[in-house]
Amino acid sequence: MTGSPAAHPTVTRREWRWAALMSLATLVVVSLPYLVGWVVQTPERVFGGCILLSDDCYSYLAKMARGAAGDWLFRMPYTPEPHTPTLLYLFYLLLGKVSALTGLSTEATYHLARVALGWGMMLVVYRFLAVFTPAVRVRRLAWLMVALGGGLGWLLILLGQPNWLGSPPLDVYLPEGFALLVLYGFPHLAAAQTLLLGGMLSLLRAWEECRIARPAASLWWAVLAGLAWFAMGWIVPFYVAVVWAVMGSAWVVLALRRRRAPWGEGVGLAAAALLAVGPVLYSGWVFTTDPVYAAWAAQNLILSPHPLHFLAAYGTPLLLAAFAVRVAWRDEGWGWLALVWVAVAAVLAYLPFNLQRRLVQGVQTPLYALAAGSAVRLWRSRGRWLAALLLAAMLPTTLIILAGSGASLLNRPRLVFRPAGEVAALDWLSERVQPDDVVLAAYDTGNYLPVRVVARVFVGHGFETMDAEEKERLVARFFDPEADDAWRRDLLTRYGVDYVFWGPEERRLGAFDPRDASYLRAVYDAGGYTILEIER
Repeated sequence: MTGSPAAHPTVTRREWRWAALMSLATLVVVSLPYLVGWVVQTPERVFGGCILLSDDCYSYLAKMARGAAGDWLFRMPYTPEPHTPTLLYLFYLLLGKVSALTGLSTEATYHLARVALGWGMMLVVYRFLAVFTPAVRVRRLAWLMVALGGGLGWLLILLGQPNWLGSPPLDVYLPEGFALLVLYGFPHLAAAQTLLLGGMLSLLRAWEECRIARPAASLWWAVLAGLAWFAMGWIVPFYVAVVWAVMGSAWVVLALRRRRAPWGEGVGLAAAALLAVGPVLYSGWVFTTDPVYAAWAAQNLILSPHPLHFLAAYGTPLLLAAFAVRVAWRDEGWGWLALVWVAVAAVLAYLPFNLQRRLVQGVQTPLYALAAGSAVRLWRSRGRWLAALLLAAMLPTTLIILAGSGASLLNRPRLVFRPAGEVAALDWLSERVQPDDVVLAAYDTGNYLPVRVVARVFVGHGFETMDAEEKERLVARFFDPEADDAWRRDLLTRYGVDYVFWGPEERRLGAFDPRDASYLRAVYDAGGYTILEIER
């Protein structure tokens, strides 16, 4: 890993063509399970458009539905408590407006954005890898590792340890740690990572302009970096903290390497950092001043698992990268930055922060750049079989995710394929509700309902419903035939419930028939689904 110190190394047209075509091919492959879903749906079972982490995916579609309906401010669709509309989730509100303008469904718009933004992200990943090495072979191998590489989660599954040390393997559910999962499911994360890496590239360019005494150009690139991170902050605010930590640490290391404080580079860093502070401050203000958002933040715990899980997730590239440490540190270019980022990510992953495991965002890129350089050197030094074995160990989890999920769709699982009767009932309800109306239903119904109905649900998301577990218990008690009608009426009044949705999921909770209640009036009854309005 050696090369020019420039932050804008040459990437030939041939390389760009390769990266563009490989990005497209990768996205075609990761989109195949969705194609399976749309092909195998039936008139009775409708594909919902979500496979990976469907609870979260449906919540994004629900936010798009709000945007398509005209909202410019975010209102939480998964909780009945009154709260202040905010500027959160602008990405999905705007994507919903694209859906409304084009006439495409929210599901189609979501997946077109996933493909388009994922394609752009992988091009930026290739460009960023070029910062670390001039060797095209290393760049391409590192890119392939980022795009398709997983961890050793497959081995844990094979050994019958899918919940090892209290957690599933990171490479099957952590998109911040594995680009494949971003490409598979999350357009907003693709946009955020593109802006994160693009901003870093701009700041490195600013530092390079500063080194050759071009302060005006340096400031221009620093401002561009700050604007990229500002935009990123409105998508995922805490990613700004990641770039602050990585680039701040890089500035310190740059000072150590030069044996003097690089004040010019520090000015560029400060300018970029200050430009990005707005969405961070706004997010912090929202989640500390509004009690509903504060409760959301308190229960939104996405903590890092046992450290051995990170070793399982990144063990193979870490082993390869260990042999690149000396080469990277001595690199006259930015190879040492890869070492800094990996080290910083290890610290960030265990900071006292509710979303700590998500702070490893983007670490794949520098880590795999180091690993690819070692793999190529190992291949050239007659260690071909070892290099091939280590690289091959990164593929089985990817195959399990794509082939496994694709095969599972043939059985049309309940949460992925929605009953036609449910869809018809929700579409009927969508024509009659107001945006602030509250619908009481079972959790699984409530998770999907806001995708098709611009209204709020009593419970429907583990984090976005306040006290979700307690509300699930309340819903179960509501449908328990032993519950008192006075208690039910009090519950409906206390939370401002306007409608009760009664279908198969609700019947599983208890034998109470809401049609017999004097305070409920059936306004829809077809296909095994009943919607009841509260009589007040």
